[in-house]
Amino acid sequence: MTKTGIFMSSLLPIKVVSLREQVVVQIRQAIIEGQLKPGDHITEKSLTDKLAVSRTPIREALILLESEGLVLSIPHRGHFVRSFTVEDVDTIFSMRTTLENFAAHRILPDFTPHDKTHLTDLIEAQAKYIKRADFKLVRSTDVAFHQYLINRANHALLVRNWDEISAQIAALLYIRAEAIPSYDELLAIKDHQAIVDAYAAQSYEQVCRENQRINDRVAAECRYAVEKILVIS
Repeated sequence: MTKTGIFMSSLLPIKVVSLREQVVVQIRQAIIEGQLKPGDHITEKSLTDKLAVSRTPIREALILLESEGLVLSIPHRGHFVRSFTVEDVDTIFSMRTTLENFAAHRILPDFTPHDKTHLTDLIEAQAKYIKRADFKLVRSTDVAFHQYLINRANHALLVRNWDEISAQIAALLYIRAEAIPSYDELLAIKDHQAIVDAYAAQSYEQVCRENQRINDRVAAECRYAVEKILVIS
């Protein structure tokens, strides 16, 4: 192959990202990373000033973030960052368990060595980022691990339901990190390895047990974090 051919084969289609989506990404990230905290009032004026955009993409973005469960719209008062309750935590993580188990049911019949290698690579990358204390990459790699399995199930409605709770989970995990500064991030490495081992064993029952165990523990940690915030406030 010529140099030109090699260059052309490496090109990928350019993704056109709408202004609304760019605004959604920035506000979502600000909520997930705690720059906008639970209960904070989100005003269109402050966002238009900070993001240098008109009010239309701001309004559209807030509607989408409300559908993701990160923003609340209160009549005659405006938009606020959602505050989570203990009941919210239980609902979110019980749904997460259900979705992950459904994904496993679809994946296991044709789980491949490539799948195992890819997931193992993500585990190793996450462990590396933990050692470097690069927690932004720790979080994004953690998300990528679970997202890979959800996408691998090849079920559009599953992906849509997962997308509706994934941002809420990310926000709760940030709250957990704030409430438990000494949290052992290596627990996620052990959890992910247990999931990969269960998939490699081709055991649906084992995958479900691990999903339940992990989500029960993480839900308990997030309940503690949410209760701590409620006491402080």
